[in-house]
Amino acid sequence: MKLRGVWAELKAVRWLNGHGLRVLKTRYRARGGEIDVIARENGALVFIEVKSASRAGEGALRVNAQKRRRLKTAANAYLNETGETSCRFDILEESDAGFRLIRNAF
Repeated sequence: MKLRGVWAELKAVRWLNGHGLRVLKTRYRARGGEIDVIARENGALVFIEVKSASRAGEGALRVNAQKRRRLKTAANAYLNETGETSCRFDILEESDAGFRLIRNAF
């Protein structure tokens, strides 16, 4: 992972905690995928992909079909481990414009 990505994830956790989400895990790894942040918002389980980009909108565009498949694979592993039954997938984009949380991104 590139240093910019690690730095973005650290800032993301701080931002998420300050905006009403409670971070449960970071960099969760399972066979076939990884989730940057797992959090709770108003009781909902949220899997969050953090993307860093120079301009707003560019990071979210990099969450392609293959990346979504890997995220869903890791999410299924987490759901099986915990017994949770529902979740949502968000993208938290960090750019020169700041942070932008895209809820229910896919």
